[in-house]
Amino acid sequence: MEDRFPTTVVDNCKTKGMNDLRILLVNPWIYDVAAYDYWLKPLGLLILAGYLDRSGHDLKLIDCLDRYDPEQTRLKGKSPKSKWNGTGKFNSQKVQKPDALKTVPRFLKRYGISKELFIKKLLGLKTEGWVPDAVFVTSAMTYWYPGPWEVIKNVKTIFPDTKTFLGGNYPNLMKEHALDSGADVVCSNSRIRKVIPFLRKNGIDMKPGIEGEFNLIPLYDLYQHETSHLVFLTSVGCPYRCTYCATPFLHDFKQEKPERLADSIERYSDQFKVRNIAFFDDAILVNHEAHFDVLLKEIINRGLPGRGVMLHLPNGIHARLLTGETARLMKRANVKTIKIALETVDEDLQRDTGSKVTTEEFNTAMEILFEAGFTKKELGVFLLVNLPGQHFRETIEIHNICRDLDVFPEINEYTPIPGTKEFEKVLETNTLPADWDPIQLNNTVLPFFWSEGFTIEEIEKMKHYNKKITKLLEGENKWNKNS
Repeated sequence: MEDRFPTTVVDNCKTKGMNDLRILLVNPWIYDVAAYDYWLKPLGLLILAGYLDRSGHDLKLIDCLDRYDPEQTRLKGKSPKSKWNGTGKFNSQKVQKPDALKTVPRFLKRYGISKELFIKKLLGLKTEGWVPDAVFVTSAMTYWYPGPWEVIKNVKTIFPDTKTFLGGNYPNLMKEHALDSGADVVCSNSRIRKVIPFLRKNGIDMKPGIEGEFNLIPLYDLYQHETSHLVFLTSVGCPYRCTYCATPFLHDFKQEKPERLADSIERYSDQFKVRNIAFFDDAILVNHEAHFDVLLKEIINRGLPGRGVMLHLPNGIHARLLTGETARLMKRANVKTIKIALETVDEDLQRDTGSKVTTEEFNTAMEILFEAGFTKKELGVFLLVNLPGQHFRETIEIHNICRDLDVFPEINEYTPIPGTKEFEKVLETNTLPADWDPIQLNNTVLPFFWSEGFTIEEIEKMKHYNKKITKLLEGENKWNKNS
């Protein structure tokens, strides 16, 4: 165990100097009405940690969403459980709803380790004499902002003289709102060539010229125990411009070297004895002949499938870009989860939201995957529900298409993302509260506030239909169009 989980990070780390800092990295809780660990890891924070490590800083990590946290396991008195693919349920605690959700008939929960354990971890660092010079708090969804806010509040209580930094998607998309978080420094950029100079400007010494490096390898050495899965990015950004997505203006599209990725996947899967590897790219098939195909070949040639390593693509691949060669390589590399992004079959919506895929291209991709040997057990089709201008009947039509193809339909309820064109359409309807709170944009609670979208009854009807189709495809019932 000690060999697998070293107590110090040594790779590419320079000798400590006078300007090197103690930096605590924190992945906050999720505050939501529902949450599940679908291969979640704080990738942005862990990638930034690599740059901080190569600049010589002393790093520690508290991941509030770590289901395998040993202290949480001891407190609960039982080991965490994961499904075969590495996913699993978070610990959760009911919390008081803010005024913005008072009228919503749903419980609000804090997902992750207990608040008491988080405070205990902070106090433990203080007792050890490891007082951080800076605390970096990441964030993901804008409507999850209560988690980062709560972390910052607790950090400031225990370490009042420590400078707190808030970064991630939330301050990128809602900087003005994030300025009220209590953080001393708010970083509203995710591009590393911008982040590094920003950190220097705010007192974090960084290795000269390191902003010119491009490295997407997460520093998993910061975890000192087992885990059920690891997550990687083979690229950041996306060359497409879908009107509901913020990715293109969060990152420039750049791809990691396949060989370096394969090295890291092999190293960390061995170190942590992990069988499940997920890729969270938004555009993993772009330039696939020189990129993803090469990575798949590396994984195959290194014998990782033979060691039981399974790959998962949960973010939705671009059907238009899929080829028979890539599909065959995916099969040989032991890809066990493939989500295909269809999202809508309305031709007007397909065109107006970015022309990423047509229904014909989707059908062709499905044929390619089936010919490569994939079955419905590995496949799922993303359909986007409650888009501005979308008709309810279309969501039923997509389910029927999936039924006829013998593949599972998976619902993605639309979330208005600040800064996107679809978000502006939602605002233009003037049906959100005048003083709307980001937490009200949560896709689960949005129908309670946005009267121009699907009604609560339509959402429930559609979910019921989804369950019906799912059970049919699982072979649990027979089709009855009248039920």
